Amino acid sequence: MSLYEQLFQRHSAVMLLVDAEAGCIIEANPAAAAFYGHPAERLCGMSIQDISTLPVAEQTARLADLCGGRVTRFVSRHRLASGEVREVEVHSVPVRLFDRTLLYSIIHDITDRARAEEALRRSEQHLEMILDGAGIGNFSWDVAGDQVACDTRWGEVLGLGRVECAPLMASWRALVHPDDLSGLDRARQRHLSGLSQRYEAEYRVQGSDGTWRWVQDTGRVVERAEDGSPLRVAGIVRDVSGRRRAEEDRRRLFSLSPDLMAIGGLDGYFREVNPAWQAVLGWSKEELLDRPWVSLVHPDDQETTAQAMQQLLRDGVLTGVENRYLCRDGSWRWISWNSAAVPDQGLIYGVGRDVTATRRAAEELRASEARLRAIASTVPGVVFQWRESLGERRFTYVSPRSREILGIEPEALQHDWQALPVHPADRTVWELSLRDAAERRGDWVFEGRLTLPDGEVRWWRGEAKPVHAGYGAGLPDGDDDGHGIVYCGIITDTTEHREAQERLRQMATTDGLTGLANRRRFLEALEHEVQRHRRYGTPLALVSIDVDRFKRVNDTWGHAVGDEVLRALAAICRAEVRDVDTVGRIGGEEFAVLLPDTAPEEAMAVAERLRYAVEAAPLLTSGGPLTVTLSLGVAASPPCDGADGLLREADRALYRAKAGGRNRVERAFDLPGACGPGGQGDEADSLLTIP
Repeated sequence: MSLYEQLFQRHSAVMLLVDAEAGCIIEANPAAAAFYGHPAERLCGMSIQDISTLPVAEQTARLADLCGGRVTRFVSRHRLASGEVREVEVHSVPVRLFDRTLLYSIIHDITDRARAEEALRRSEQHLEMILDGAGIGNFSWDVAGDQVACDTRWGEVLGLGRVECAPLMASWRALVHPDDLSGLDRARQRHLSGLSQRYEAEYRVQGSDGTWRWVQDTGRVVERAEDGSPLRVAGIVRDVSGRRRAEEDRRRLFSLSPDLMAIGGLDGYFREVNPAWQAVLGWSKEELLDRPWVSLVHPDDQETTAQAMQQLLRDGVLTGVENRYLCRDGSWRWISWNSAAVPDQGLIYGVGRDVTATRRAAEELRASEARLRAIASTVPGVVFQWRESLGERRFTYVSPRSREILGIEPEALQHDWQALPVHPADRTVWELSLRDAAERRGDWVFEGRLTLPDGEVRWWRGEAKPVHAGYGAGLPDGDDDGHGIVYCGIITDTTEHREAQERLRQMATTDGLTGLANRRRFLEALEHEVQRHRRYGTPLALVSIDVDRFKRVNDTWGHAVGDEVLRALAAICRAEVRDVDTVGRIGGEEFAVLLPDTAPEEAMAVAERLRYAVEAAPLLTSGGPLTVTLSLGVAASPPCDGADGLLREADRALYRAKAGGRNRVERAFDLPGACGPGGQGDEADSLLTIP
């Protein structure tokens, strides 16, 4: 087995040899069998269409581009035996063998890189041949005269013999296979134009016996005219037919690989390295072959590297070993190694990949996660991330403050999203809000109640924004199927905020002394009930109340006792009416009661009950028990001018009660001149007239 055959068989990279015309695989290395999940013998003979996800037409076009040399590297998606589809980077070069075009391809699985390392790009480069080789046939070409002078071996290499040696370059070109002629001409012309140090071409020539053989032709301009035009080219040719099939693809593969490839001896020195070493680390091949490879390893990694070498020699194979290598500019690069030892040959085969950017990205990710945890721990709420995908919902992250705010461990929520302790009365609306946001792929906002483990009910507010809808969500590897949507948001406890709002609302609508509805709140309720009466015809009544001779109470006992009297009267009023009724303090000692769905006779009964309750029960104050009385006016079912008219009529009735001796109830609908259809009542100012 040749050196390059060993590299092919022992190489950890996936390698395929493809018949471009038939579109089928004719050779695969063990790494390919391991990657695709098919035995090597099954891979050989499979169609490229069996592993590629490209449509047939596109695949056919791509093969044509590869054969024509228009494309040498591309990214594709390959299907494994398990059905899994992986994203791969393919390096492929066409080789003409046995009258058919074959593609030697190196396949790298870049699925993980595509997800986590967008910034990490591997440079591709076309490199010169691994070895120049030693020429056997010598020739000298007089460019101007087109004459070729050669030794005896030149004709033998070309299969011509001495007597058939072509004296003209044109005759030499006539021996070249038509499919190879343009490549040879391009190589020579490029060199003659001064665009290359020398030219080198491998092509088929037809010998005198009619057979075709591969030769390697290497030449260089050794004499130029004063104007720079070439005069004479010296070169060599050699027969490479014997190694063409076994080594041509291996050599190109070795030189084109972006990974560091090396063959080392047990003495600690490199035997061979590929050009990627210079591309990645900056060292030339000559510099690398002239020093022990361990001298390039970072001092802090020397011990672990020595241990890895012992394990390699013991087990024969070692994968995933990472250490730092010295670059020519003095910097360090992290290299991940897969190696195989062949002790009977005294050789070690290694393939290394530059993972510096990967490690840096991982370190930055860890730092970013640490910052996120620190921020999440100080945010006055529960930071979360949830994912919706194909009807499935789950939390992918919950900050630790869920213990404090929700009374539940973050891991419990990540295990079961329904463990969020939403109040049973709010759960259906909550789930509908989540579904609606996911369907709209829009913002989510919800406010409701939580039931904590100790039974306490708290108000909470959740809000989130969609940050991803498709492939690559910033989720852990394997967590994104390309169909989901990810939300990031926060849950905050709004109990104290709502309580503060309620206190403000109470302050804005409640009389501070009595706890009754204030003037503004009462008039709003009155207008609402008047509108309901007009719409549905429901009965409505209003009772206007004034404390008789209240000024005497203040003058005799002081305002503090007067306030106690007002509070006691408010309590009696609340106790004597229904929950649907509204009792309000309109100003000073003036009160009113709004009685929805109440007929006039019922309203009179309520007013009389209030009057009697106050008269019959002396009020207990700090100045002693006091007896007060009320004057009340009752109006029913708003007249033509609505709330204003109802207020005026109730006030007129109240004035009548006052004029009639106080401590009595009068009703507006007995008063002469009450507003009827098309009429207008007295113009006396109402105590309650809406501003």
